[in-house]
Amino acid sequence: MSRIFPTPSTSAVIHAPRDSRARGRTRAASAVDVAGFAASGGVAACVSHSLSVPLDVIKTRLQVEKFEDERVLSVARDIAARDGVLALASGWESTFLGYAVQGSLKYGGFELLKSVAFGDGAPWASSDHRLVTLLACASCAEVVGSAFLTPLEQIRIKTVSDDAYGADFFSAARRFAEEDGLASVAENLPVIYAKMIPYTAVQLASYDALTTSLGPYFSDEAVLTKRLLSAVLAGVMASLASQPGDTLLSVRNKGESKNNKPTVSSTTDEEIIDDGAIGIAIVSPPLTTPKETVLTAAARLGPFGLMTGWRARILHVTSIVVVQLLVYDYMKSILAR
Repeated sequence: MSRIFPTPSTSAVIHAPRDSRARGRTRAASAVDVAGFAASGGVAACVSHSLSVPLDVIKTRLQVEKFEDERVLSVARDIAARDGVLALASGWESTFLGYAVQGSLKYGGFELLKSVAFGDGAPWASSDHRLVTLLACASCAEVVGSAFLTPLEQIRIKTVSDDAYGADFFSAARRFAEEDGLASVAENLPVIYAKMIPYTAVQLASYDALTTSLGPYFSDEAVLTKRLLSAVLAGVMASLASQPGDTLLSVRNKGESKNNKPTVSSTTDEEIIDDGAIGIAIVSPPLTTPKETVLTAAARLGPFGLMTGWRARILHVTSIVVVQLLVYDYMKSILAR
């Protein structure tokens, strides 16, 4: 039960994770600790997203182009044959910079908000509200992180879907600033929030809940196995939760590459998309039309269309989440006391 008169302190109180540090034990979080969380998150997000760039390219191209065979390896071979092997690394600069900033704000903000929410005397400190509180903390942190990520994510999508968009990151950034600018960033914020807020909220909250609930079933020597299993499950759930927003983000920011097939047909209002290896035929409208609002695009695509490329993305997101969370835990143990 909360204490009526909490101990005065100018610093936040943080719950340490239940493995190497016992959950429930509180300690003061200094500015150095918060900086350590942010630095750990920046390194983890930057490393994990950069390593998965080829899968992200495949996923994005699936969402803005048509391929006869939509299995991941087949699409990779097709992209390499069309545009060269280096095309699978398109947009890596935007990914590197964007997620370094976003990861710092995401993890730093999440840990800071958790320390406030679960501090002594906080009305949300009860275990009955823990999951909801974790979801709220992660969502609020992502609102800030995504605001900085949005322009870099837009540049990445344009360079992936249009091989002539810019010769390098700086030329692509200049073109984006000239042609799109802040108005485009503001317009796309709702879309990227639809992708990133569910992704971060489910990822961080489920990982925290899973590592806690699985704790009694693993010994101290098996803590890495527990974290790995929790991270895989968190990655799958985060991928599915954020897939609709990811599809909307891709189709609204696609470039005009010569390889892209026309998205508006004069003879039909529907197209058949072969959704992956098991050959399920999904009937959906063309992926995008000019000047389409987010709600209009979502309504026209429908639930099946919004899940385009989900198979490739589950592999992509799960690999990101596993690497990211394990790197974050390791870096946090070094940089945050």
